[in-house]
Amino acid sequence: MEKRPIKALAFDAYGTLFDVQSATSAVDQKFPGQGPAVSAGWRTRQLEYTWLRSLMGRYEDFWRVTESALVATCNALKLSLDAAARGQLMESYLHLKPFPEVKEAVEALSHLPLSILSNGNPKMLNAVESSLTSSALMR
Repeated sequence: MEKRPIKALAFDAYGTLFDVQSATSAVDQKFPGQGPAVSAGWRTRQLEYTWLRSLMGRYEDFWRVTESALVATCNALKLSLDAAARGQLMESYLHLKPFPEVKEAVEALSHLPLSILSNGNPKMLNAVESSLTSSALMR
């Protein structure tokens, strides 16, 4: 088999570049001690809702999927989520931290065209992408 040079790279955003569990501290501020449980349930439902909607052919913007997953998780855990708290926790999703090795890896690969392939919408992706020191992604 002939080896071909790599011409470009695409990365998944959530869970690959950006740590979805970094929202745990925002959850803990609202619901002390519940951060890990809410964060894990939130992510699980977020993925399940995305897969189900895809299988049903019923696209919904990822921001709305993320919010639905948060509301369902809080309901399941019997946590009272008012509009202000919902807004605050959703805002935390715009500020997810990159995994520690991501900035260095993106810099090392910046000689190639780099992009993000994600179900996140542009608002979400632009917000988290700004946390990287390089703007090499999403050109």
